[in-house]
Amino acid sequence: QHPCSVVPNKGTIMARLVLAVAMVSLLCLPGLAQHAPAPSHSTEPAEDSTQPAEKEATAAPKPSKEELAKQALSRATEAHKEALKHADDAIKKLKAFVHLLDDHADAKTAASGLEESAQKDVEKSTEDAENTFRSRLRTLVKSGSGGDSKEVAAAAKKANRAAKDVELSAGDDKAKAMRKQRNHIQKATKEEAHTLAREAREGAHAAVKAAHTLERAQRHAGVKEDIYERALDRNERIGEGMEDQAQDLQDKAEDKIERYFGTVEGRAEPLEDDVREESAKHFAGERRAVRGEKKQAGEEAQKVRAAAKKAAADAKAEAKAAKAKEASA
Repeated sequence: QHPCSVVPNKGTIMARLVLAVAMVSLLCLPGLAQHAPAPSHSTEPAEDSTQPAEKEATAAPKPSKEELAKQALSRATEAHKEALKHADDAIKKLKAFVHLLDDHADAKTAASGLEESAQKDVEKSTEDAENTFRSRLRTLVKSGSGGDSKEVAAAAKKANRAAKDVELSAGDDKAKAMRKQRNHIQKATKEEAHTLAREAREGAHAAVKAAHTLERAQRHAGVKEDIYERALDRNERIGEGMEDQAQDLQDKAEDKIERYFGTVEGRAEPLEDDVREESAKHFAGERRAVRGEKKQAGEEAQKVRAAAKKAAADAKAEAKAAKAKEASA
């Protein structure tokens, strides 16, 4: 029988097991581990051998309910502080605006400034109207050379219309520009007052709202009831007082604006009347110039017609004389 076919007995099996354990122990030694066969690189992800208890030990501890309440209280305190500052800054801006209304130029100076500004607005249109009038007047002067009275009348009509355009531009248009500028400035000033007052009221309202948020945060953080209730009452009074102050400042600003621009209007209206009167005088002078040129053009046309009539009569007489002379011969 072949030796390999001999069935090992119990003692032989135990000996082999001891030898296998000894070899594994040797491979685990530091000096021999580097000679051990490299492990195969498996594509399977390695299993996380960390135990649940170890994972919980490495995770950050969750804040307690008390700590969360303290954090919320800190945020609410800072937010209320910022809301109060924002509201106070808005009130200061509105106060400064109201104070600025007391430092405006006197009404007479303001009215004169409106006239100067209006003059610049209509300067180009007035210059164009003047140029058109002078061109029409030159046409009128030449209109008599044709001897046509209708042409003279048509040229005079156009010249008068151009003179009227000059009057409107230098008079009515300038006065309207003064009123338009005054109304525009008044409207812009009112809008600025409304904007500043609205921002102040909104800031005060936000401060009151932040005070309620702070009160809830104090209550959740365990602040004594009498303390957070007194704080809320005080903060509400401050915020609501700011809202009332913003409305009072707006009313004061509107009253000052109305009084000031009412005074400016009283100063500006006589200037507007003066502008129209001066323009009317200028128009009257241009109308006189048109009448004078129309008269001369008419007389020139009449002379041209008379000369033409005489020339025609002379030609007719000459023709008649020539015909008589021819007949006698």
